[in-house]
Amino acid sequence: MKKIISILLALSMLFSLNTVAFAAESGTTDELQIVEENGTRTVSLNDGELTYIVTYDTVNNTICVAQKDNNTGLVEYGTVESTEITENSLVSARSKIHQDTFCNYEYDIYTGSPNEWNLERPKETGSGQNYFMVYENSSNSSQLDSWFNAVNSLNDKEWQAVSSYGVALVTSAAAGFISGMAVASGGILTPGAITAIVAATGATGTAAVLLTQVGTQCNVCLRAYWNVYNATDNMHF
Repeated sequence: MKKIISILLALSMLFSLNTVAFAAESGTTDELQIVEENGTRTVSLNDGELTYIVTYDTVNNTICVAQKDNNTGLVEYGTVESTEITENSLVSARSKIHQDTFCNYEYDIYTGSPNEWNLERPKETGSGQNYFMVYENSSNSSQLDSWFNAVNSLNDKEWQAVSSYGVALVTSAAAGFISGMAVASGGILTPGAITAIVAATGATGTAAVLLTQVGTQCNVCLRAYWNVYNATDNMHF
């Protein structure tokens, strides 16, 4: 609880400071501002409509995304997510009937006649996952194929980044994306939010490109999840 309170207080102060800073820039947008102090990296990015603030505490291993509406001044805070490497992070890998990802988009397929699917996505609260189950039939078969491909593609992109830059960096980025989804409209990460989160991890060059692809693929997965949800005629839990 102390970690959460300290992060929220820091974010509140940063928003107050950045209100002046952005005004002084005469409305310039898409400029990253990165501040590192006492083990905390804070990134701000203004995309014109919203200002994103990402606070990555490397001492307490947490990351939090907040966004400010530049027109109303309203500030919304995402969840405070742990960036610590867990056992689940290390076992995330391909499987014919089960798929884990660092970003918490996952599926289980229980083969049979018909196949039964369990679909999971990050909760808006940032703790755990939302899920629903369906039987595969004509109402949802094509949507399930798209979901299957979307999650597998996310896993591939995550592991491409892991193979080049390690588990710690991808775990941190995934935690940032999950925090950002909690505050994003409809859970869809904007390009500005993705850029700010990636910058907060310290990634540059090719690493930043790979992590940006991961964040973008999260949006593909979320849309695929809802497409199955809206198409199926046999949802259960």
